[in-house]
Amino acid sequence: MLSDLHIRAALAADVEALEALIRDSVLGLSGGEYTPAQLASALRHLFGIDTRLIDDGTYFVVDDNGRPVACGGWSRRRTLFGGDRYADRSDDRLNSETEPARIRAFFVHPDWARRGVGAVSGRTPLRGLRHAAGSLPVGAGAELL
Repeated sequence: MLSDLHIRAALAADVEALEALIRDSVLGLSGGEYTPAQLASALRHLFGIDTRLIDDGTYFVVDDNGRPVACGGWSRRRTLFGGDRYADRSDDRLNSETEPARIRAFFVHPDWARRGVGAVSGRTPLRGLRHAAGSLPVGAGAELL
């Protein structure tokens, strides 16, 4: 039930569980669109936790009785997508006067797909993003899903 879900800031201690959530999300929700080799490559080289978002306090977890069922956040860093292992990431900060903050790395466990968790998981990060962005536009980029 959505009312039982808890949204909180992600912690460094969550990384292992969130990596498992991302793997389950990618494999469980994208299998009809991509080959197993493409998904394996994406998980090996691209997807994963960007710990800079956790360090910045802009990455969030949706828990169901202590089990992460969704995650996502936003960033003022130049990197639009990719976790720590993504080779082309940049820790450079965006110019907050001229460049939009970016919605980043939303994943939902397949058992929770199409049940409104994405909307729930977006509420807290988007509030913080609206506050940080002020009247500037916000950017988003699609990953696999």
